[in-house]
Amino acid sequence: MLFLKRAIIGGFISLIGSIWVLAIIISANNYAINGWTTPPGKIITQMIESNLMVWFGISVATIVLGIVLMIIEYFKKDN
Repeated sequence: MLFLKRAIIGGFISLIGSIWVLAIIISANNYAINGWTTPPGKIITQMIESNLMVWFGISVATIVLGIVLMIIEYFKKDN
């Protein structure tokens, strides 16, 4: 039963991170910019200019943490 609890916790952590990413993208999309170059793209330029890259990195790390927790619990051998 502990396996299921940890897997659910990992799923919720991943879900929270993906909601944060969506909120950051929406808020960066509301930030008006004058111009951008092709390699970083429009949305990344908006996130850089509105100082949201740190929060974007934290939310992506939260998604990765949740996925890693689920993978660890999936492959863990319990006796």
